[in-house]
Amino acid sequence: MEADGRRIIRRGARRGGLTLLAACAALVIAGCQGAGPTPQTIIITLPPSTPAPTVTPSAVPPTGTPGATATATPVATTPTVSSTTVTQTASDNRWDVSFQMPVVSGVAPAAVTAMNDAITTRVNAYIVSFNGSGLPVVASGDGPSTLAGAFSVAFASPSLLSLRFTVETYITGAAHPTTEAGSLNFDVASGAVIQFPDLFASPAVALPVIQARAHTLLTAKLGAALTWPASPTMADFGGAWAFTPGGLELTWSQGVIASEADGTVTISIAWSALSSVIAKPGPADGFVP
Repeated sequence: MEADGRRIIRRGARRGGLTLLAACAALVIAGCQGAGPTPQTIIITLPPSTPAPTVTPSAVPPTGTPGATATATPVATTPTVSSTTVTQTASDNRWDVSFQMPVVSGVAPAAVTAMNDAITTRVNAYIVSFNGSGLPVVASGDGPSTLAGAFSVAFASPSLLSLRFTVETYITGAAHPTTEAGSLNFDVASGAVIQFPDLFASPAVALPVIQARAHTLLTAKLGAALTWPASPTMADFGGAWAFTPGGLELTWSQGVIASEADGTVTISIAWSALSSVIAKPGPADGFVP
């Protein structure tokens, strides 16, 4: 009897479980058949990840928020150099001036102003040196004394601007005109004029290196016509100089280191020959290998 009782209890438990499952199923079916299917909401939680990379403002387009705009990041640009012609004539016609003057634009306004002011000052100095020197009256059978100025761009980049000047003057009654060489070199970011000694870590140490290289190149070019100062100084090399990709360009006015028949004289010292004396950091360190 006891064994039979246990079998009855187990059988009853199984029947009770089936009854409970059947009841739950009925409730689920009843719910589904009620007001219609309910849309499922799926929530996905992404695993932790590294932060998104920061994007510079210039690369971010405007957002959909009204009034939102992208902020441009300033980009360094190479200055644009155009020209204007300055002309002057004496009231008594004894002299005449025509100067093609460079005009810089295309970079920061403060730098543009600084560079153009320096250019104007330099051009005015050339003109005043000419027409303020007590020029003679026009010689019989000749024309007035004249100054003709021009420029060329030796090098232009977002960081440096090198301008060459050529100033040809003629004094009425003279056998021929003479030509003066000049230059202006700028730090584009600030508009400041770069002076020749600024290129070197120590001008005193650089001087014998420049002197040796220049003398070798000039001797090869001029031979016995070369007129070399007994004790050269930095000023003997810095009168007209320019940055060029191939080397440091040095120019001397007509008649300074050779006969006037040789005209202006120009050489270029390779940057590699100056690497030991160039200032680092400095205006020219980008050229040095």
